[in-house]
Amino acid sequence: MAAPDPFAAVKKQAQRALAVVMDEIRRREAELEKLMEQAEQWRAAIAGTGPATRRRASGRRSKAGTKRGAAKKRSSGKRTNWDEVLKGLPKTFTVDDVMKRPGVKARGRAQVYPTLTRWMDGKKVKRVGKGRYQKL
Repeated sequence: MAAPDPFAAVKKQAQRALAVVMDEIRRREAELEKLMEQAEQWRAAIAGTGPATRRRASGRRSKAGTKRGAAKKRSSGKRTNWDEVLKGLPKTFTVDDVMKRPGVKARGRAQVYPTLTRWMDGKKVKRVGKGRYQKL
């Protein structure tokens, strides 16, 4: 006859605790989904479009934590000519100066930083201070 598992009580307690945590996660995910739907409705109302529609996926999450197949917000559809943006900037500029250029604001600040990196790699600009760049 096998000896009783000395950790059986601890394992049982851990299983109960895990079940409680998983239930809480499911509840909060459902609440988050409702909040995301409300946010989409507000975005649609602000943009003046009809009711927001989002494509639903299988519910599995990708590595980034977003639902697969979720509709992405797209800009005007026109490509930004970053060389033209660079030409229109003063000799010394900041990210805020770049953001003021036509077509860039729709792309968002997150698109500006990779562009700055490309410009630096291409020897088009150099960093001259914290948040300040100079055209070469």
